[in-house]
Amino acid sequence: KPIENEIQELDSYCFQTVGHNMISAIGEAMGVPVIELGTKGKAICKSSSYEPNKDDEVEDLYNLLQKVLSQYPEIKGVSSGAILSNYQRIRIEHVCSRLGLISLSYLWQRDQSELLDEMVNTEGFDAILLKTASMGLNPTKHCGKSLYQLQSYFESCKLKFGLNVCGEGGKR
Repeated sequence: KPIENEIQELDSYCFQTVGHNMISAIGEAMGVPVIELGTKGKAICKSSSYEPNKDDEVEDLYNLLQKVLSQYPEIKGVSSGAILSNYQRIRIEHVCSRLGLISLSYLWQRDQSELLDEMVNTEGFDAILLKTASMGLNPTKHCGKSLYQLQSYFESCKLKFGLNVCGEGGKR
C-alpha cells in the first residue's frame, strides 16, 4: 500500500496499489492475518538485474518480509502472481534469496488465455476489472465489469492489439 493511505495508485514498476484499502477486508474474510508496510512506489534500479538501493521500492518488500518473518518465522516462501514480467520476478527472487525464502511463481509463463479461462470459471471467484491502461480498453466502459463479462472482448483485443489478456505488461 502507498505510505499515504489516501493515495490509491502509485506509478510503481513492481506493485499494484489500486484497491489496497480492501486488503484488510480480504484477509479478514479469509481468516488470515494481514501485515502491511507502506511503499514509496519508486523504482531506483530499473535495469533488468537488481542491485539493492535503500530508496528503491523493492526494499519496501524486503522490509515487509522481514517484519512478516519476525512474527511468523515458520514461513518458508513467497508466492507472486508474475506471469511474464522478468522485471518483477527477478526482484522478488532477489529479495527471497536475501531472506532465505523460496520464491514461488506458480503462474510463470502460463498461457494467458488458459489462465484467464481458469479464473473466470472458478466457482465462487468473481474478479472485477479495477484499472486499465491498455489499447482497446476504456476505463469508463470496462472498469467495474467482471472478467467473465469481458473475457471474449479481451480475446478480441488480443488479436487486434496484442493485449495480454491477464494484464501483464500494463496490468490491463
